[in-house]
Amino acid sequence: MNEGDVKKITENLLTKVARVCNPRGILRQDYIRNEIEAKYGEYGYGDLRSDVSEKTSGALKQLLMALLSDKLDFDAQVLEKAMKGFGTDEDCLITILCTLEEEEIVPLQTAYADRYERSLQQAVESETSGKFKRVLLLAGCDTIDEAYAQVCHSAISGMGTDCKALIRLMVTCTPDVMNRTREAYARLYGTDLVDAMSGEWAVGGDFKRMLCALAKKHPDNVVPEPDYAADVKTLRDAVEGLGTDEAAIIDVLSCKTSEQIQALKEAYKVEHGEMLKERVKAETTGLFESANFRATLMGLLTPREEQIAFYLKEAFEGWFNNDDWGLISMLVHRTEAEMSEISKQYTIVHGASLVADLRKNCAGDYEKALVALVAPRARTIARGIRAAMSGWISSTNKGALIALLTHRDAEMKTLREQFEKETNKSLVKVLKDECSGEFEDALVALASYTAPTGIQSRLASGEETAPDDKPPEPEPKGPEIVYVMPPPPGGYPGSFGQPGRPKRSKAEKKARRARRAARRERRQRGSDASSSSSSSSDSSSSSSDEE
Repeated sequence: MNEGDVKKITENLLTKVARVCNPRGILRQDYIRNEIEAKYGEYGYGDLRSDVSEKTSGALKQLLMALLSDKLDFDAQVLEKAMKGFGTDEDCLITILCTLEEEEIVPLQTAYADRYERSLQQAVESETSGKFKRVLLLAGCDTIDEAYAQVCHSAISGMGTDCKALIRLMVTCTPDVMNRTREAYARLYGTDLVDAMSGEWAVGGDFKRMLCALAKKHPDNVVPEPDYAADVKTLRDAVEGLGTDEAAIIDVLSCKTSEQIQALKEAYKVEHGEMLKERVKAETTGLFESANFRATLMGLLTPREEQIAFYLKEAFEGWFNNDDWGLISMLVHRTEAEMSEISKQYTIVHGASLVADLRKNCAGDYEKALVALVAPRARTIARGIRAAMSGWISSTNKGALIALLTHRDAEMKTLREQFEKETNKSLVKVLKDECSGEFEDALVALASYTAPTGIQSRLASGEETAPDDKPPEPEPKGPEIVYVMPPPPGGYPGSFGQPGRPKRSKAEKKARRARRAARRERRQRGSDASSSSSSSSDSSSSSSDEE
């Protein structure tokens, strides 16, 4: 950090950290925030964020600061940039707001309001319009209870009453969500939801009693282990004989979860050899029977995800156009597992793809937003990455790209797979083609990461051992021995306190060269004389041998 080597800073934070934390079963982003950043300050080096901000610049600085910052705080900055200035980056809004987890919605609102002193809802309302705006607000700016409270208010306010909208929510809401929705309705509109529905002229009779009973659902009123035998007898008595006891049916069904109702149906079938749903439908069909009451009962007696699939198909088949409130309310605030099951049931029941029907019946940004709610989360983010690298104003929206790649360590492998399915190209290769320099290296390091899987359980079971937190201490070494020759008497010429060697004159140099030449000449004559004597001795020895 002191050297200001940007490449080394990036390599240490993104590449070398992974080699340390993965064997311990710790995500890289968690290790950076909880270990490196904390230890950096504890060891007296200062504030890591401040030092990184000072030593880096441009897009790389933005990426590293996003890595060291809170995810939702950086998302708030990216959303502001997407809505600020000329035009609006709708793809960025869709990718971030339509992929939020339920627990991220309120913190994102808080982060945005703290930075820009206005609510995210106000910003979205001012920059978007129509059905597209409605999707973004209900999906990314409102919690599930607030969103459903607004749907209920829309259904009973103004001219007429949208009974279908009320039935959809009452049938598909869990007791916990229904209780929170009722509280949110009172908080937002100053009146109780039950009283508001009861005051509508279109809501009356058994239908009114059914809706009010469902609106009063509370988790504490749900019996964990119902007496199915007693409930089966009550329902049998209600549908047998002259007339139908609708009040008994309401009492039995309104206080049970969807799973408990399915178990009750099975118990009824075993006991009486007929389908409860078909029997109730027959008993509530007639000239003087309420169609809305019957529709509510049929919804309760159908598996929840299958019924949501039915409501979605019904929303496509409006008189003149789609029932947009029905589409939006049935798609927002679903977990990925829920949406996967809903899509599966839609295909089973209707023989078509939910995404294909959305693309067929909707258009523009509204279509993109609804598809983002249905598609797997990683697929939507992959589409957002592709859109961020193909902007019409600049070649790459670096802020959106950073927001979609940072804090994704846990799902990065899935994200790479979904990107390849979407584009038939490798995410790493596309990043290399679109970016350059240290920014490219950092993005590639982010996209290449694979989270550790199963290591924590193996460490707990003793199958693997995590490396030590501290490196081993080096072995102690003995003192190094250095041998030094003593100086000559009087010291070295030219050393401290000793006179330097005097310079020779030209005459002295010439005389010295002459003496050297004379010595060489004498040595040469001596070597010639020795060679002649050896040759004479060799000739004499050879003559004696002949004799």
